Amino acid sequence: MKPKTPTPNQSDWRRILAGVIVSLLALFLLFQFFDWDEVVDVLLRAEWVYLLLVPPVCILSYILRAIAWRTMLKEAVPLRQVFLTMNTGYLLNNILPFRLGELGRAVLLGRDGLGFWRVFSTILIERAFDLILAAGLLLGTLPFVWDSAHSGQVALLVGSVVILGLLALYLLARNKEWAIAQFERFVERWPLLSRIGKDRLEAFLEGLETLTSLGRFLRVLGWMLSSWALAIVVQYLILRSFFPDAKILYAAFGLGFSSLGVAVPSSPGYIGVYEAVLVAAYALFDIPTSTAFAHALTAHLLYIVITGIFGTYGLINSGESLGQIFERVRNISILG
Repeated sequence: MKPKTPTPNQSDWRRILAGVIVSLLALFLLFQFFDWDEVVDVLLRAEWVYLLLVPPVCILSYILRAIAWRTMLKEAVPLRQVFLTMNTGYLLNNILPFRLGELGRAVLLGRDGLGFWRVFSTILIERAFDLILAAGLLLGTLPFVWDSAHSGQVALLVGSVVILGLLALYLLARNKEWAIAQFERFVERWPLLSRIGKDRLEAFLEGLETLTSLGRFLRVLGWMLSSWALAIVVQYLILRSFFPDAKILYAAFGLGFSSLGVAVPSSPGYIGVYEAVLVAAYALFDIPTSTAFAHALTAHLLYIVITGIFGTYGLINSGESLGQIFERVRNISILG
């Protein structure tokens, strides 16, 4: 019997509505600063040879990210399965609210003996790496965007902060019991917070246990850095196709800015928000709004298409339906 897809409750509908409103507001504000004729003209004048290079570089970036994730999982799953599951998660993020794709890929990969929590904890670690690297990229390029006389010193300081953040992850991985004890001592006056937070902290630290080996930690960091480097190249190639004077700095700043910007609640797939954030970022370089929007629209579309192709194949290969995954995700206590 085909499982019935759960109906969102009242709280879910409020969150969905809030996200949709944010996306619609972002689109409304964007449409005040350009017209479609200009955007179409920019698209028609694009140097398509650069765009043709984007898919292979983008796919390679995703492969490197999948290798990093597989390394966190201690190579317990074949790379092909990790790569397809990762893209299935991206596909689910594009069509389901609340970024349920992250839980969805933990459900899919956890079926085969790993367990949901072990997989999900590594996803939390992956996102922690992303947050640190995105913040480092944004703050490291910001002084050069402002053309400050102290750009080098600020970049060095930011680099040091990023390294300290990664070192903190490694030290937490080496001292799990101490971290839990400190958390329990901190929240002992708030039983509800203790009950809710402890499970999530333990899951986070469980994922960190995969990094207790310095060699494994450095391998994960290396693969993540390589994936991010190629992501910058992807942004540059797309921007260069529309804006001949583009520099790698523009792409690096745009990637860091947009990676943090899409953390704002929005509709599935970050529709509107992603475009608005990139347009705002490129405005600092005096890139015309229509050109920046054409870049953002193209980058977003390519992301949806590429992850959609591999994600759909991964979903079919998993033998699960969207309804089944959504039902299993909704039954996970973390959503309760």
